[in-house]
Amino acid sequence: MKILKLKFKNINSLSGENEIDFTQSVFTNEGLFAITGKTGAGKSSILDAISLALYGKTPRVEISGNENAVMTRGEKDCYSEIIFEVAGETWKSSWKQERTRTGNLKPVVRQISDSNNKIIADQLRACDTRIVEILGLTFDQFTKVILLAQGSFAAFLEADKNDKGALLEQITGTESYGEISRRVFERSKAEKEKLDKVLFELEAIKILSEEEIKNLNDEIAAFETEKTQLDQELQKIETAKKWLSDLDSLQKQIDETKRKLPELEVKTITTKEAFDASENALKALKEEQKELEPLFKKVRELDTKISEKEKLLHPILTAISDLEKKLHELSQTLETQHSNLGKAEKLLEAKRKWASEHQKYEELVSTYAAIENEYRQLISSFKEIENLNAEITNLQKNLKSKEAALQQAAKVFTEKEKDLAAKTQELETGKTEYAAILDGKELSLLQSEKENISGLYHQIKNLIQVEQAIAANQKEIEDFAGKIRQLDSFIQELSEKIETDKITIDHLDRQINLLDENIKLTKTIQSLDELRHTLKDGEECPLCGALEHPFARGNVPQMGEKEIELATLKRQWQEISKTVQQNEKKLATCNSDKDNALINKAKEEKYLSDNFEKRQEILAEIKNIQTDFTIPTGENKIEELNEMLAQKQSELQQITATIERAINCEKQLIKLRDREIPALQREKEAAERLKNEAETAQKLAEQQLNDKHELAATAKDKYEKERASLLVKLQDYGVENMEELKRCLDAWNENKKQTEELTNLITTLKSSIALNRKELENLEKSLTEKQNDKLSIETEKQLLSAQRKEIFGEKSVEEEENLLKRRIEAAEAARVKTEKEKNEANTELEKNRAIVSEKENERAEKQALKITVKSFEELQAEGETGKKKADELSQKIGANKQTLRYNTENLKISGNKLKEKDRQQAIFNQWAKLNELIGSGDGKKYRNFAQALTFEHLISLSNRQLQKMSDRYLLKRSGDSTDPFELSVIDKFQNSEERTAQNLSGGEKFIVSLSLALGLANMAGKNMRIDTMFIDEGFGTLDSDYLDVALNALSNLQSEGKIIGVISHLTELKERISTHIEVVPMGNGHSKIQITN
Repeated sequence: MKILKLKFKNINSLSGENEIDFTQSVFTNEGLFAITGKTGAGKSSILDAISLALYGKTPRVEISGNENAVMTRGEKDCYSEIIFEVAGETWKSSWKQERTRTGNLKPVVRQISDSNNKIIADQLRACDTRIVEILGLTFDQFTKVILLAQGSFAAFLEADKNDKGALLEQITGTESYGEISRRVFERSKAEKEKLDKVLFELEAIKILSEEEIKNLNDEIAAFETEKTQLDQELQKIETAKKWLSDLDSLQKQIDETKRKLPELEVKTITTKEAFDASENALKALKEEQKELEPLFKKVRELDTKISEKEKLLHPILTAISDLEKKLHELSQTLETQHSNLGKAEKLLEAKRKWASEHQKYEELVSTYAAIENEYRQLISSFKEIENLNAEITNLQKNLKSKEAALQQAAKVFTEKEKDLAAKTQELETGKTEYAAILDGKELSLLQSEKENISGLYHQIKNLIQVEQAIAANQKEIEDFAGKIRQLDSFIQELSEKIETDKITIDHLDRQINLLDENIKLTKTIQSLDELRHTLKDGEECPLCGALEHPFARGNVPQMGEKEIELATLKRQWQEISKTVQQNEKKLATCNSDKDNALINKAKEEKYLSDNFEKRQEILAEIKNIQTDFTIPTGENKIEELNEMLAQKQSELQQITATIERAINCEKQLIKLRDREIPALQREKEAAERLKNEAETAQKLAEQQLNDKHELAATAKDKYEKERASLLVKLQDYGVENMEELKRCLDAWNENKKQTEELTNLITTLKSSIALNRKELENLEKSLTEKQNDKLSIETEKQLLSAQRKEIFGEKSVEEEENLLKRRIEAAEAARVKTEKEKNEANTELEKNRAIVSEKENERAEKQALKITVKSFEELQAEGETGKKKADELSQKIGANKQTLRYNTENLKISGNKLKEKDRQQAIFNQWAKLNELIGSGDGKKYRNFAQALTFEHLISLSNRQLQKMSDRYLLKRSGDSTDPFELSVIDKFQNSEERTAQNLSGGEKFIVSLSLALGLANMAGKNMRIDTMFIDEGFGTLDSDYLDVALNALSNLQSEGKIIGVISHLTELKERISTHIEVVPMGNGHSKIQITN
């Protein structure tokens, strides 16, 4: 990956637009360039611009939706655009953000395009993914590759062996290995917990024994036998209940059927009478139908004849209507034609009269074209005059314009002469002022003095901060020491008190135990009262064997006092024990506080040591800047340093103001000398040229105006002659202009045309009238014939209609026939219905009589069975009692069977759990093995192993880079087993002597750390070749010789096509590198870049 061009605007302190073209020869020829500028000027902002353009973020500054700390303060927008090359293909990536009018941030805009300017990604997530695909590097990898970590490796070489692992992890980005180790440890622990959970669940599953299962099955068999017997009894009861219910039901059916019989007998008689009536009505209607059939036939014949006459009459009526319509239309046409003929004859007579009165207009048919040509020539002459007059007017205006331009040019020329003289005088005055500002010194010398003062100012400021920190450290150390002394005293007191109280507790324990034994013995003595009455002196006690029995004589000890004493001792023991516990907690707290105080004191002592070192470094820097500088050492040194700081600040402000005045003055002088005076000289020469050109243009305009006046006079004479000739010809026709003459010609032609059209129209009308009269006669004859035919047919139709009306009236044969048919159909339906009702009534009567007989026989048969003598209520009570007992037996059977089912399910669950246990055991075994290999709670086990491999790979890559820079050294891991990250250097120029990194000189350490940084870049870049890199630290520790070695080493990388940018503020480094990207402060915290060679 090679950066070709970088363009950005308003990034951090680099305000405005800036552009760096890395393809220029100043970069490619040397392969090494310096990014220079003061501390804080914005040198690292160039790297921020590269990161923004590619990844939309920077390693140093966070960018959120509400805040953009990258944008130059006070600006409304910022952007960064980079053109780069990967594997011979060119890409462009850009990042941009703006603010709204109210100051809120707009969304970020990003784009990636290929070498054909085709946009391949313009969404934020798509750009994130695409740039990683193109470069083959994540953001973290890119930051390790683009900015060489030489300084971090320099710190690694100097670090203590306990800190090297953490530093190497930070440099190489191998934090994930520690995380993997911790996660393996946690996963193994989690899988063990899962296994324990499965084992616990397996133990919780209850499985019945064979004996328990047998007992349950025996109970089920006994219950089922008892239930079977009970079910048989219940079945007998149900049979008896059904027998009683059946007898009762049959008796109810018999009684109900007998109640229906009288009603059914009446219905039989009624339906027979209705059937006889409907049958008689049907016979009468059929006889009436037979009598009317001849009449219906006669009427139908008459209707047919009448219909035939109507069919003959219809076309005759249509023809008569058509003939009458045509006669009417033809009569109107003849009337119109006669009227039009009269009008045409009158109009033709008027046209002939007008032609006779305007006979002279006929000449215009042949003469009008010639007159019109003369008129057109006259118009052309008039337009020529108008054009000439317009040109004269324009020339007059042009002449006035040229005169004004001449005056203006002369005025400008005079003013430019005056301005040139004034600027020349201003240049001389400025030179005098510039010399006065510098007071005989060179500007570069003043700038060098300013850098020294600025350096002293910042170092004094740093020294004040370090002195204040040292004072604070010392105070903190004294405070912690005092606190530790107090805690030691308090710990001693608590320890002694706890020891005393524990002795007291031991003494109380012995007293309590002794008193407790006495109380128990006393209780035993009191409880042996009966036995004491049988004791005699001189005879042995059956319990203790004593010959004397003092308690037998009534001397029995009492309980109250000893119990009170015991309670008091126990209360004392509890109070002292509680006090010991409290004091032990206090002691633990004090010890913890003391440990924390010791840790904090050690930290402060470390901070104090670091600050002493910083103070020495700052004092060395101050001595480098000003060797005779006196450092205050008294008690008031901070106040004296503040006074020095104020003095240097004043000096810095004064010299800065002087330099700024000198620079501004120099810029003004350069502006006058190189821009304003040459520009005025050019403007004066241009004004002189314009004045000469204006004089020439004025004379030319006067000549052109005279020529146009002469042409205009000639054209006017020609126009007057042509106009007089045309007016004579117009007056012959009694008109004054061509429009009137044209109307005369048009009127003659139109009259002639209309006369011819009217003559033709009259001839046509006369011929048409004659034809229409003949057609009218023929139509009248046809109408008379059709009217006679109509009268004959209508007479015959009237005779037939009168005959029909006489025998049948106006009635319809079809309607009368249909009415009679419907009456017969209704009578037949009534007959069928009544016959069906009669038959149904007879059938229903016989059916009910049979039911009564059948049910009486059935009841007698059932009655003869005599199944029970008990009542239905008695049977019902017995059944309910038996059913309740059967339900109880069913519940017991169900409970036992459910227990057995649960046991079967538990056996299945147990089997599954055993399989799950085996699976989980296998999983746990894998993770346990992996945990044994690489897992640990703090992540060290795998991290150390991975770092050792990474370190070996890094040394291999670094040796390749080291050989390109110098063939003198070779890196290898030290054989020290206590420090796996110790690095040795083999010096091939000194008989391959092996030295540790601790024994290297400053320059050698730089070369080694640089090779390690380049090796890390190769490792981070993997297969991606990186040809543009930057280095930001480490040169300040090199002397002149090793600085040359380091720069030569970096320059040697040019042979691989690499370009290295060195970021530094060292003056000596600027002199040794020819190409500079200089970051120049502009005031108000803003800077700009300048590329110099």
